[in-house]
Amino acid sequence: MLCPRPAPPRTSPTRKTTTAALPEREVSNRIDAEISKVWERDGIKPAPLSTDEEFVRRVYLDTVGVPPTADEVTAFLADKEKDKRRNLIAKLVDDERFGRHLGDLWGNIILGRGGRDYGGSSHLFALWLSERINKGDKFSDVIYDIVTASGSVSENPAVAVYTREVPYKVANSAGTITKNLTGVQVQCAECHDHPYEEAWTEEVFAGVASFWSGVQVRVNNRVQPVDPTVSDDAQNIRPLPPGAMEKLPTDAQNRLREQNKYSKPVTLDGQEIKTQNRKFWRPAMAKWMVSAENKQTARYMANRFWSFAFGSGILNPIDDFNSFNEASHPELLEFLGNDLIDNKYDIKRLFRAILNSRTYQLSSSDRPSKAENWHFASAPVRQLNPEQFFGALIQIAGGGDLARAIRTRGGSVADQLKRRYEGMKKRAEKESDNENMRESYYDEETVNRLLAWYEKFDDSWFVRRSMAQNYAQLSSDDEMVEADSFSLTIDQALLVMNGEVTNGLSGSRRGSVVWKLVNETKDDDQRIEKLFLTVLGRKPDSSELRSMKAHVKESKDLNAAYEDLMFALLATTEFATNH
Repeated sequence: MLCPRPAPPRTSPTRKTTTAALPEREVSNRIDAEISKVWERDGIKPAPLSTDEEFVRRVYLDTVGVPPTADEVTAFLADKEKDKRRNLIAKLVDDERFGRHLGDLWGNIILGRGGRDYGGSSHLFALWLSERINKGDKFSDVIYDIVTASGSVSENPAVAVYTREVPYKVANSAGTITKNLTGVQVQCAECHDHPYEEAWTEEVFAGVASFWSGVQVRVNNRVQPVDPTVSDDAQNIRPLPPGAMEKLPTDAQNRLREQNKYSKPVTLDGQEIKTQNRKFWRPAMAKWMVSAENKQTARYMANRFWSFAFGSGILNPIDDFNSFNEASHPELLEFLGNDLIDNKYDIKRLFRAILNSRTYQLSSSDRPSKAENWHFASAPVRQLNPEQFFGALIQIAGGGDLARAIRTRGGSVADQLKRRYEGMKKRAEKESDNENMRESYYDEETVNRLLAWYEKFDDSWFVRRSMAQNYAQLSSDDEMVEADSFSLTIDQALLVMNGEVTNGLSGSRRGSVVWKLVNETKDDDQRIEKLFLTVLGRKPDSSELRSMKAHVKESKDLNAAYEDLMFALLATTEFATNH
C-alpha cells in the first residue's frame, strides 16, 4: 500500500500586512467571498439560508456538543433581534461547554478512545484542554505545552499523549504528534525512502523523530494508583563492547537502537539542532512548530477547525498536507492560517468567524445538483459523533436532573473514584502480610491529585464521555479500529437500552419525559409540539402533527402512546445527524 506523500511545511518571511486589526465580520465576509468565487467558476447556485430551526440545532451541536433544549429553541425562534444569530454564537463560544466539546474532539484526535488509560488519563486530558480553551489561552501555547509535556499524569494530564502506548516508541510518538498537530504525515518515511518525493528519506524521518528520543516514560506498577511520569532524561548512548547488546533484555535493546538511530534532530525544513542535550530538543521542536514563520501549523489548525464546522476540510484528508494534495480553496486556507498567526492563535475568534459566515449558515436542503461536498454550497448532513449522540440522549432524559440523580445514588465522579481507591488501599493493607504477594505502595498524594481533577468534572459530561468510550469499544472491529462516527447498530441499541439515561427517557414514571408531557401539558397539539422541540429541535409540520394525533387518539393508554411517539423520533436519522 502506498503511503501519503508528505511535503515540507511552508515558511515565509514576515509579511508586511497582517489581519490583526481585521474585524471578525470581515473574516466572515472573506470566507463567503472566497467560497463564492468557486461557485461562480463552476456555475453553482448555493442552497438558501437555513431556517432558524435548522440553524439553532446545528450551532449548538457544533459549539457545545449537545442540541438546544425545547425552551432554548423556543426562545431563539421568538427573538426578533436582527443579530440574534451572531449573539447566540458569541454566547455559545463563551459557554464552558464549548471547551468541553473541543476537549472531546481534540482528545479523540490526539489520544483516540483506545490505548492505556492510567488514572483515566484520556478524561483528564480532555478536562485539562477544556480549561485551557475556556480561559482563552493561545492555542499555540496549548500545542507547545502538549509537545513538551512532562511530569506525571496526576500532575500534568498533557503527558497522556506519551503514556497511551507503553512501552514508549519514539517513531510512533513523532509520527502521531506531527500528524495531529501540524497536519504533516512524516511517519511514511520511517521504513523506506518515499517513492515519489525524493526529499522524504529515512534520514529525514530520523531527523524529525530525534526530537522525541530523549523522552523517558516510567511506569511503576508497585505504586497504586499507577501514575506514569514523563521526562527528558534519556542520555546519549556510549558505544557498547562487542556482544554486550545481545545480553540485554529485548526492550532495552530496542530502546538503545532507537536512541542510536534518532540522535540528530532536524526540523521538517532542514534546521539542525546543535545542542546534544536532549532536554532542549522537544522545546526546540515545539517552538519551531508554532513559530510565526511556520505557516504549516497555522494552515492545518485552520483546516481542522473548519472541519469541526463542516465535517470536512478545505484540504482533505484534513491531516495530510503534501505537495500532491491540493486545497479546494487555497487562498481561503492561506488567509485563515495567516489570521490565526496574526491574532496569536485565537481559536475562539476563528470559530466565531466561521460560524458567522453565510456559508456555514446555508440550509442542508435543496443541495445544488452539480455541487460536490468541497463546494460547501449547502450544509452537510453529518452523523453525530458518540459524545454528541449520548450528550443529546442525556439532555433529553433530564440533563441536570439526571446528573443529580446519578450523584444521589452513587456520589460524584470524584466520590466514586475515592471509594475505588479506598477499596484498593484496604486490599493492599490486607495483603501486606502475604509473602506471596509482591510488595506495593499506596500513594495518598497521587490519589489526592487525581481527585482534585475529578472534582472539577461536570457529571453529565463525564457520563456522556464514558458512554462514548464504551460504545467505541463495543463497535470496534476485529482489528480494534474504533468507531469515529456514530451509526445505528445492535451494539448501540443494547447500550442505550440500559442505565439511568434510558430510564429517564422511557416509561411514564413521575419525572420522566413522557410523564411531564402528559401531566404538565393538557393539549395534544402542544404535547406533540413540545416533543418535537425536545427531540428534534423543531416544530412538527402539519402532516406529522395529524398522524401523531391520530396515533394518540387510537391508543387506549395515553402514556404508552407518547412513549411510542418519543421512541419513533429518537429512532429517526434526523435525530442522529447534524444538518
